Amino acid sequence: MTRGALMMGVLAALTLTARAAPVVSIRARTEVSLDPIRREAGGLRISGLVRERGSGLPVPLATLRIDLDSETTWVTTAADGRFTEWLAVEGEDHRLAVEFIGDSQFDRSDTTLSQLDLSKNPLMLDVRAPAEHRRGDGPLPISIFASGEIDPVSVAVDVYIGLVDAPKLELALRVRTDDRGVANVSIEPNRLGPPGSLRVVADSSGDDDFDPARAEATVTWRSRADLRLEIPESDLAFDDRLVGRGRLTDDGGSGLAAQPVALVVQRPDGPATLDEAMTDELGRFALLAKASELGQGTHQVQAVFTPSSPYLDPARSEPAQITVAARRPVPVGYSLAALVAAIAAILAFVGMRKKPWQKWLARLRARTADDPSGLPADRQRSEPHHGLALARPSLVSTLRRPHDRGFAGVITSSVSGHMLDGAVLRLALETPREATTDGDGRFALEELPDGEHPATASAAGHVTEHFRITIPHRGELRGARIDLMPVRERIFSLYRQVAQPLLPNPELWGVWSPRQIVDHVRQSRSPGPLDDLTDYVEEAYFSVRAPDEDEISQAEERVRAAAEHLSRVARVDRRGPSEYSPGP
Repeated sequence: MTRGALMMGVLAALTLTARAAPVVSIRARTEVSLDPIRREAGGLRISGLVRERGSGLPVPLATLRIDLDSETTWVTTAADGRFTEWLAVEGEDHRLAVEFIGDSQFDRSDTTLSQLDLSKNPLMLDVRAPAEHRRGDGPLPISIFASGEIDPVSVAVDVYIGLVDAPKLELALRVRTDDRGVANVSIEPNRLGPPGSLRVVADSSGDDDFDPARAEATVTWRSRADLRLEIPESDLAFDDRLVGRGRLTDDGGSGLAAQPVALVVQRPDGPATLDEAMTDELGRFALLAKASELGQGTHQVQAVFTPSSPYLDPARSEPAQITVAARRPVPVGYSLAALVAAIAAILAFVGMRKKPWQKWLARLRARTADDPSGLPADRQRSEPHHGLALARPSLVSTLRRPHDRGFAGVITSSVSGHMLDGAVLRLALETPREATTDGDGRFALEELPDGEHPATASAAGHVTEHFRITIPHRGELRGARIDLMPVRERIFSLYRQVAQPLLPNPELWGVWSPRQIVDHVRQSRSPGPLDDLTDYVEEAYFSVRAPDEDEISQAEERVRAAAEHLSRVARVDRRGPSEYSPGP
């Protein structure tokens, strides 16, 4: 397949998949290297190589831009990644830049000679290093060779080293070639970094006589691994657990992080893996296995490291001998104790769901309560329940993880218990959802998103309820009940603040009917805010008109005015009439 056909195929694939999901393009890093520039009659011969930085493989058919001062020339690499171009030039001082513009597979790269002096001689550098080197072999030997067009030369050279995919190499040392054009140096293992494929670059900035030059070599930097395993207890009962801890290090003693280690037992038919773990940042690991997996008898176990990196050698720990005792029968008492515990847990679970003690306590309070009115506690008037009442999920549902994403139930009046037709349930979601109850007061919403959501329930003539629901649930929102308090009942509960202290005994609130309470307050009232409040409450509570929710704020203002009036009257009664001057 040609490079053009390959590019067309890639573009077509990206076009077809763009609508399905975002496409992440990963391109290989590249490097442009120049050969020594050759002077020719009337110009220069520019040549070099474009290669992939990680593997060192050439990049064929790469499009290059060559800028010599203000003139631009385009060239394409051959199948071996090399290029050559002749450029006409006059004068001595020039600027040369060679750039690979990149494509869908390879990233861009460039190299620049900002001061190209044609009065100088070309310099040729060569750097040589072992193709493979291990930490245990000692320092890494490097040889550098420098020459002009004919004879060897003595020049200053900087040596850089680092992983091939590193964005920047570290300066390792500075040397100078001798009169033979040779410099033999070595780099200590602790300067080489972690195992991997290394680039060794020799770079000379030139001098008064020679051009700058650059050369590089690649070294496979390997490391042996040392694996140690410690097992504190080697004699185990059949029901015990085998615990092993250890550390994986390179041959320099540094821990190898994020490497796989397995616990292996030797069996007649071959090794078997009992457990696997990854090393931490210090190379430590922990391995666990049941003694029953080993079986009764004596076994040989060891930790095994199979590297995921090609630059690390595999390793095994010293074998450890483990003895597992025979299985012992389980005492009958243990089984009976487990059965009793299971029965007790079931009874406790059922008790928490049914809560029978609440009925017993209610009956006990009804028999022992001493009410001043002479009525038992269960006959006293209390404020009706309002808000969300969760359903009781089935026993099977409570044992499962939350799975239900629906919300269904009824909306009722908290006083009469009647189902409310036309009540509206709203959920404040990213896309709001709502449901309106039917003639039986029922509503249902399905396929709700996960999370905790604010909700409101409202109906004409009733106080809006605000609450929150959590999705998914175990069934408590299936068959739920939302009780809405009538506005007239809310207004009468506000009236309690000023009316209850006027009763013969405050405990009569909840015993007397609303009509008895209003009539009694009317008999003891005097012109003013209390008189106005009583008339308002009587009209709002007993008339056929259903008061609107907005009237609650009006009722609160009237109750506040009546309470302040009664407070002033009480202060006058304590201080005497001479100290009180009634207002207009």
